[in-house]
Amino acid sequence: MEIRVGRDSYQLEEGELFLVNSNELHFINARTAFGKTQVLALQIESEYLKKHRIHTENKRFYLNSSEVGPANISIVNEMKYILANMMDLILNRKKLYYLKVEKLLLDLVVILLEHFEVPLLEKERHDIDNDQRLLEILKYMNNHCTETNFGLQGIAKEFSLNPQYLSRYFKAKVGMSLKKKLDSMRLNKSLMSLQTTDETVTDIAFKYGFPDSKAYYRVFKEVMGITPSQFREQYLIEVEQNIPKDYLSINSRESLKNLFKHLERKQKNQDEITVDKKYDINLSRYTETISHSFKNLTTFGYAPHALRKEFYEQLQVVQQEIGFEYIRFHGIFSDELLVYNEQGDGTYFLNFNHIDSLLDSLLMNKIKPFIEIGFMPKDLASTSDTIFRWNAYVSPPKNVNRWLEMLEAFFRHLINRYGLKEVRAWYFEFWNEPEVKYFWSGTREEFITLFAKSYRCIKNIDSQLRVGGFGNIDFLSDMTWLEDFSKYLDKENVELDFFSFHVYNLSKESPEKIDPINDFGDVYLTGDIIKKLEEAENIKFGDEHNFTRRIDNIKNIIKGYPQLNKELWITEWNASVNSRDLIHDTCYMASFIVKNVIENYWKVKGMGFWTFTDIFEEFNFEQPLFHGGFGLMTYNGIKKASYHAYYFLSKLGDELVFKKEDTIVTKRGEDYQILIFNYSHPNKLYSSFDFSQLSLINRYTVFENDSKKSYNLNLDGIQGEYTLKKQYVNRKQGSSFDAWVDIGAPSSIDQDTMRFLKGRAEPGIQIQKINIHNEFSLQTVLHPHEIQLIEFKKRY
Repeated sequence: MEIRVGRDSYQLEEGELFLVNSNELHFINARTAFGKTQVLALQIESEYLKKHRIHTENKRFYLNSSEVGPANISIVNEMKYILANMMDLILNRKKLYYLKVEKLLLDLVVILLEHFEVPLLEKERHDIDNDQRLLEILKYMNNHCTETNFGLQGIAKEFSLNPQYLSRYFKAKVGMSLKKKLDSMRLNKSLMSLQTTDETVTDIAFKYGFPDSKAYYRVFKEVMGITPSQFREQYLIEVEQNIPKDYLSINSRESLKNLFKHLERKQKNQDEITVDKKYDINLSRYTETISHSFKNLTTFGYAPHALRKEFYEQLQVVQQEIGFEYIRFHGIFSDELLVYNEQGDGTYFLNFNHIDSLLDSLLMNKIKPFIEIGFMPKDLASTSDTIFRWNAYVSPPKNVNRWLEMLEAFFRHLINRYGLKEVRAWYFEFWNEPEVKYFWSGTREEFITLFAKSYRCIKNIDSQLRVGGFGNIDFLSDMTWLEDFSKYLDKENVELDFFSFHVYNLSKESPEKIDPINDFGDVYLTGDIIKKLEEAENIKFGDEHNFTRRIDNIKNIIKGYPQLNKELWITEWNASVNSRDLIHDTCYMASFIVKNVIENYWKVKGMGFWTFTDIFEEFNFEQPLFHGGFGLMTYNGIKKASYHAYYFLSKLGDELVFKKEDTIVTKRGEDYQILIFNYSHPNKLYSSFDFSQLSLINRYTVFENDSKKSYNLNLDGIQGEYTLKKQYVNRKQGSSFDAWVDIGAPSSIDQDTMRFLKGRAEPGIQIQKINIHNEFSLQTVLHPHEIQLIEFKKRY
């Protein structure tokens, strides 16, 4: 193909790239037989670039790939890769194609700016000004060429030029006569009608400005090499519902075949994978049953949130894809739910309407309540002590009889509404962390007494109702209160149905140096717990084994107290106690969850990760999209990497085949599931509450190890045809936070961006069919923090 730019002519071969600058006069001529020369053009509007603060008005570029030297071949290949993927996205209307194309376009512009910008000489500036007049003439011709009798005379009159001068000027500048260029314009405009309508050739000829059909045939045959009828037959595009498709619908195999060769990058000098881990796994060995304790409980922060539409929608997704058994939350008697109401004359009335709506919403999502009994309604509180921005009153009741009357009415209402069998299947956890002063402002004796009376009240209604507690938090405290509590239960002949506790990855060097009850000031009012922990000096985040040690520690303590050593539940757990810890949003949390579940799932009845959603308002903090919240999902429902940890865990089978520190293999029927993670622990600076290496968009510099791990799993005792499906979550796929950073970390997002982030938030996936004869070698590589679920599904 020949392309003329001004007076310069360039010969291009198949597969070459050429750039034409803005307002640069250019003309294209085929140099081969018809059907062999096809041009794919990408036009970039300067106004679009200005929106991204890219100004090209006074810039010039030179790109002719046929002249590129060996050093820049890789750059040209990268451009072809970008162009091929843009075309693929558009033609196939792939998911979020508009956002992905925009990203690729900006990548392309960056390459042009870095490698192909050339100085703009003074002569070129002058030529641009001179060519502006011809450009205006060409634009005018393009806009009016389909008008009947439009030609040289009308154009000359419009621009106040002598017709003879205009004809000579045009031929000198363009390289062809004005009439020939005008016929070419008309012809180009007519092609779409030939391809997408059933109009006659004669009608099309008149429609696009030709004097008659003979003139149209003559020009068509001269330029295209075939007749209009032959062209229509060869290049017909189907029309759906009388709506013509645009030119993007033309998916010519001939024109795109070479372009699509570049859909994947050419990787050179790819390093050979070194196997770091090698496991020999006998799939036919004896198996043991797995307790799916990790699916037995999930949590959220504040009861009234369950009445919000976006909360319901998020829970619906969680239940459809993971399917938890129970859900725990604070504030069942919060004033926003209007449960306990005192009137001016001192009488009171109870209202369970909002609680009904809340519980109905949960049950409709096929999840049972794990109800925390607390905190105190405002009108029933004996003091004004509160925590959280929603004012949870933490005092003993001013009238214990009314508290018990409220409890009895509440439980009888639940049984009458939902049935005794259903309510017996629920759990009722008394209070939350009562050993911490700011969750219980009364004395230890007052709490024990209130529990005993409440316990008897509930059990007198039905002895099989499950009552336990107390959400003890295993950090800082030496837990001596458990000894007092156990003695009282023994004396009163009261036994918990279950014991609940909380685990966060905190460690203490010298417990005697700090009194958690008295030294925390207003931490539970301000939420600034990290500042208090930092001041404590002896408190820090634990090492990578600390979480498991904390669980083992509390289990060992409980063994000494028969009244407490019952069914064990972790009703809160997370990597950090800070609801603004920026690493909560990263891929780290995916590997943290998988690691600690695999190490501890069999030790407890349930593990309630705190929390499933960032719809969470304990303190008056700013809440940007990725603010480091506890949740598995952002407040607007975008899945974080941590979400997929639970999704992958939910796919594990019922029988344990193999388990190591970073791998678990399970079985269900003839299917096998392998879950692998590459865990990297935060560094010492972060562990000492120094977050100077963290920023809004840079959150991976605090980890000790950033190396990949490769695995070679030799599977023995498996035979037959299987579908191998690998799903993975890493910084490139399955992490909405990293996708958000990639697009510029916008402070607010529109619906297009939301859809893009939700797309990038889904795990990557690879599928292949394999035929196994008793053994199979599985090789895979994991990036730092990556988790992979590999499933072998038997084919019949």
